[in-house]
Amino acid sequence: MVTSTECTECRIESATQRVPWITYLLFVFLSSLIGDSIILIASVRYNAIKLNKLIVVVMQHTAVCDILAAIFFVLPTLISLIANEWVLGEAVAYNYIHLFLHICSFNASNMLICSLVITKLVLLKFRLRSRTWTVKQAHVMCACVWALAAILSGLRMILDKYGLVFSFRDYNFNYGLISEYSVADKVIIYVNIVLTVYVPTLIIVVATICITVYLVKSRKAAKQSGGGKRWQGMVTVVSTATVYCIAIIPDCLFFIITVLCSKDGPNEASVNLLRFFQSLNTLNIMCNFFIYSLAVPSFRKFLMSNASQISMSLKCPEPFRRRQEENPADLQQMEQWIPTQQDSGI
Repeated sequence: MVTSTECTECRIESATQRVPWITYLLFVFLSSLIGDSIILIASVRYNAIKLNKLIVVVMQHTAVCDILAAIFFVLPTLISLIANEWVLGEAVAYNYIHLFLHICSFNASNMLICSLVITKLVLLKFRLRSRTWTVKQAHVMCACVWALAAILSGLRMILDKYGLVFSFRDYNFNYGLISEYSVADKVIIYVNIVLTVYVPTLIIVVATICITVYLVKSRKAAKQSGGGKRWQGMVTVVSTATVYCIAIIPDCLFFIITVLCSKDGPNEASVNLLRFFQSLNTLNIMCNFFIYSLAVPSFRKFLMSNASQISMSLKCPEPFRRRQEENPADLQQMEQWIPTQQDSGI
């Protein structure tokens, strides 16, 4: 692996200029690692996310993607910023595996959020038929997404002919410059990017608009009939898709403009824009925990219930321990925690 000579001048020498970026990435890393772990524990062990079972399965796989992205993208960038150089070693095999998991997690995340939005739209359009779908089928769908992401990420690795390059533009490493590839290889690389980023993004935008239109119409119908309707499933999906679009679309547009218009090397403005848009990308990694906390009442109740118990044990550890010994049922409250029926939603 070599350092990109084209981007050496992009190195941020001042530590004070790196501090805001370091602080933000540290917040992203901790939010994703802790938040997505809680999502997995709450949904897998305690069944604390009371949404449609297919939606929950896709949420679980997305949480795994976010954790992988936090470990294999955010953390190396954070360490490189702190050290102001690449310090994680020069082992070629390790770095290729590292980059493969980084790209694969992003590709899988894009396609899983696309699957989440499509699944929600299908659930709204085919309510009766969707009741026969099982959790196993949802896992199979997600496994296919993972397989496709791995194949496309592996194809990009196979095409690599110039080794890995560390760039101070984004303080991480990637494959060599696309400009050095043959025309055929460039076509394959760009098709790969279109399939893993642009196509899912376009589908997400269209499907989210359809869900939002359905949400508005249902809300009007509910008001006219004087009835009620559970919105948490639709709000959760639309919020997730909206954050995804905010995080991804600016970077997509910037990439297109750079490919079509940029003839010279990187300048300070383009480098700063690249860093801003890539930082914006990380919103997609850390926001799911906050979205679910706000939009899913059963998940919020789970968090509040366990937070109150933890707080009580920290403030009064000895009385709390004695109370648990006297009431063993309380000790098993977390494992037996089941949200009420009114929290369930589509």
